[in-house]
Amino acid sequence: MFIATEGHRTTLDGASRRRIYLFRHGSVDYFDSDGNVVADTDAVALNDTGRSQAVAMRELFADVPVDKALCSGLLRTRQTGETVLAPREIALEVHTGFVEIQQLKGEATGAYDVVADVAFTHFRATDQEARFLGGERYSDFYSRIQTALLDVLADDSWHSLAVFAHGATNAAVLGWVTGLGCSAFGILDQATCCLNVIDIDIDDNGRVLRKTVRAMNITADDPAKSKRHFGDMETLAHRMLNQNDAAKPV
Repeated sequence: MFIATEGHRTTLDGASRRRIYLFRHGSVDYFDSDGNVVADTDAVALNDTGRSQAVAMRELFADVPVDKALCSGLLRTRQTGETVLAPREIALEVHTGFVEIQQLKGEATGAYDVVADVAFTHFRATDQEARFLGGERYSDFYSRIQTALLDVLADDSWHSLAVFAHGATNAAVLGWVTGLGCSAFGILDQATCCLNVIDIDIDDNGRVLRKTVRAMNITADDPAKSKRHFGDMETLAHRMLNQNDAAKPV
């Protein structure tokens, strides 16, 4: 029968059922006070909304046991993880394999078709050569995240793991778990500071037997997603279009 003792789960057929709590970081600002995209999107910190989201998630997650915690190393994931896990005495380790998909650095906004290349870029991820904003190929990114995930699963020091990562990173993980592959980038939305719950059954030889999504895109501040009408890239494109229109001479 199913056994759960001290956070360790054993399935009906004797496999070890390990759980991943997969978070996305809280809200950030990718535009500066002048309305321009920030020079280094990797360096942004949580904004006021993001900090509030993380506090709300901490309250929701307070009684959930974890024995290991990872973040991508980017500031926004570190801040989210530290807030959600406080005041637990658990080290937030860095695994850079989970860093967000990388765009082409220094690319001018005007070089993009804002609708096709920005708003709905994730829906092209199934094209083997499709790149995110001129940068990393989706297929390469998906392989990178799969490698990082398998590396983590090979570590038998944990049974319940918290991972604080990014929207596209989470979609790649969920694509692997569900079998959607790269189509998950467009299909599976990840709101800021959301939580996904994933169970993975592993036999005594470390072989993955089964993968199950227990919950997806849980948000403490907006559970019904009544305030979320656009995906993140649509929101970014909308901001870019408004900025471009404002810059046109009257």
